[in-house]
Amino acid sequence: MIAPRERVDSRELLEAGLASMERCGKPLTRMPTKGRAMLYTLTSGESVRVRTCNDHVLIVVGDTPAPHANLNIQGTDWLLLVMPEIERTRGKVVAYLIPAAEAEAEARCTHADWLRSNPNTKGDNRTWNLWFRSDGPEKASNYAAKWAKYLLPNSVDLGGGREASETEKPRGVKDEVEISRRRVAAAAGVPVEAVKITIDFGG
Repeated sequence: MIAPRERVDSRELLEAGLASMERCGKPLTRMPTKGRAMLYTLTSGESVRVRTCNDHVLIVVGDTPAPHANLNIQGTDWLLLVMPEIERTRGKVVAYLIPAAEAEAEARCTHADWLRSNPNTKGDNRTWNLWFRSDGPEKASNYAAKWAKYLLPNSVDLGGGREASETEKPRGVKDEVEISRRRVAAAAGVPVEAVKITIDFGG
C-alpha cells in the first residue's frame, strides 16, 4: 500500500490559489468579514469564495437536511477551489474557478439523486460532497473531467512534493498504477484525476 501522506496547511493552499489567480490576470482583494470565510473580490467587482481541501473533493454543507437548505458555498459569484495535485502531498497545487451557481446546482442535483436511491441514512444529510476523482460516489464523482474548463492554467508549486521518477520502486500493482498516473499527468500537463489506467489480466 502507498504510505499515508501529510496534510498540506490550508494557509499554503490559500496562498497558492491567490497566486494562481494573480498569474491569470485575475488578482483578488480580501473582503472584510467577521467570520472565517475566505471572501474576495475581483477587479470587476464580482465576489469569490475560496475553499481549500487536501482531498480532491468539494465539501458542501447545508444548514439543514432539507433539499432547499442554505449551502456554505452560496453567496458569491465564484468559487475558487484549491487542492494539492496529489492528495495530501506538498508540490503542485491545482485551482478551479467555478461559477458558484453551477456548483450549488450540482450539489443539489447529486444530493437529490442520492436520496432517490433510498440510501441507508438516519436523515441528517447535511454534507453533499462533489468528488473530483472518478472513484467517488456514483452520483457525485469525476468533477475533474466535468469541470476541466474551470481549471486555472497557471499552477503553483509549493515544493517538496513526491515526484514520480524512473528510480521509484513500486511495492505492488497499486503503487505502479499510481506512479504511472503521475508520470502521464506530468507529461500531459493535466490533473492526476484526468488520467485513467485500465488493467486487463485476462490476457
